[in-house]
This record gives sequence, structure tokens and C-alpha cells, in this order.
Amino acid sequence: MALAHLARAAALKSQGDNQAAEAAYRTAFDLDLHLVEAHDGLARLRWPGPDYLAWLAHFHSTRRPRVYLEIGVATGRTLALTQPPTRAIGVDPAPVIDFEFTAETRLYRETSDRFFRKNRLARLLGGDAVGLGFIDGLHTFEQALKDFIHLEAHVARDSVVLVHDTIPLDERTQNRVATTRFYTGDVWKIVPCLKRYRPDLRVATIGTAPTGLTVITGLDPRSRVLADRYDAAVADFIGMPYAEMAENLHATLNIVPNEWKQAPPP
Repeated sequence: MALAHLARAAALKSQGDNQAAEAAYRTAFDLDLHLVEAHDGLARLRWPGPDYLAWLAHFHSTRRPRVYLEIGVATGRTLALTQPPTRAIGVDPAPVIDFEFTAETRLYRETSDRFFRKNRLARLLGGDAVGLGFIDGLHTFEQALKDFIHLEAHVARDSVVLVHDTIPLDERTQNRVATTRFYTGDVWKIVPCLKRYRPDLRVATIGTAPTGLTVITGLDPRSRVLADRYDAAVADFIGMPYAEMAENLHATLNIVPNEWKQAPPP
């Protein structure tokens, strides 16, 4: 039954009836919480335009970083977007690589906590800096924040850090415990947290499918604010309810249009 509603949604979308398509996608979603295609269809209706993969490729091509660091490699699809001469570093405790890498790539099969605790990045950089970072690891606010803290210590002033999964589809998909296959967790809380604790940063979230992409610039590798106040920051935001954010989605998450010309400046 869910698949029938999914097919109907796709047909309605092709006919330009997005409102009816959304209702059909939601019915399919309600019937099968693990039907990723229904969740993805809803997200693409909500955020038309280039998806996050296109944006990541865009940042690679426009910035051409000397070093790219990715936390949360999974199948390697995003890591494989790296092009020479950029050096790529991937961190994931259990990647299942399905893509070929064309750039020089080092893959560390361990948690990001262990990777940073062992000081591997400093040795790999050899005095260089991470020009582009992508955080797409555990879908929890506190881990995303911790990964950002560690990563910022190894960037330059003109570097860019991207955080995936910062616009939840709905209440169910942003729960801290996954009950659906399409799942963002509460990573979105990193945006209001950075806005409060690090107003010196420039934080913007691109409304791109399927789950948004937050762009952080104005970085300061010398800053100790978040490291010193990590526990307080987590305590302040970990209990922030989704409904509070959803009522003022664009302002809370600093959402910008999903257009190349609207890309946040470095």
C-alpha cells in the first residue's frame, strides 16, 4: 500500500501538483516509516534545486582546498567528490566504500574522538590547514559540536566547515534515537548553539535537499570558547524542543536560498 502512494506521489509531482504529491508522500511515509523514497520525495518538494552533493562539489570546485577533511564517510560517495590536487582525509569507524577516489586519500577507520585524541590530523597536516571540512558523522548534536571544536583548531581563517543534516524533515526524523531510516537526529541544534556561543562566526544554512547544509565561515583556530564551555553549551541546547525551532525555522537555522548566487561568502 505504501508503494502505491509513493508511485502516486511521483506522478502528481511530475504533473506539477506539489500539494497533492506532498499528501501522498506523507501517507506513504505514515504507512512505512522506513520507506526512504517517501522521505526523500518530501524533502525534495520542500527544498527544490541543487542537493547537498551538488553543493559539496561546488565548494570543492570553487575553493580548491589543499586539504579536505570528512567526518562520516559511509560509502565514500562524498569523499569521492574530492579532486586533485586536494588531499582528502576521511574518518569513519565502519565505512563500506563503494566509490573510487581520484584524489590522494587517507581513510581512518576509527571514531572521530579517537582520531583527534591521537592527534593524527596535526601530523597529517604538517603545518598546513584544513581548507574545507565536512561533518556528517553521528546524528547527535553534542557529537557534531565536538567534531566542530576539534576541526576548527586545524583550519585557517579563510577555511569553510560544512555540517550536514541541519534541517530535519519533521519531529520523527530528528529524534535522538532513530526510528526511521531517513534520519537527521538533532544535529540542527548546533546552529542556534553556535549563534549564541560564537557570534563571531558566520553561520548560514542552505535549504538544500534532503536535510540542509550549514556553512560556517569566519573561523578562528585559536578560539577556546566552545572547548572551555562545551558542557554548558550542551546542557543549554540538548533539551531544546523541535517544535520551538520549527515555529521559526528560517530564523533559527539562518536558512538561505538554495541558489549558487546566494552561496554564503567565505
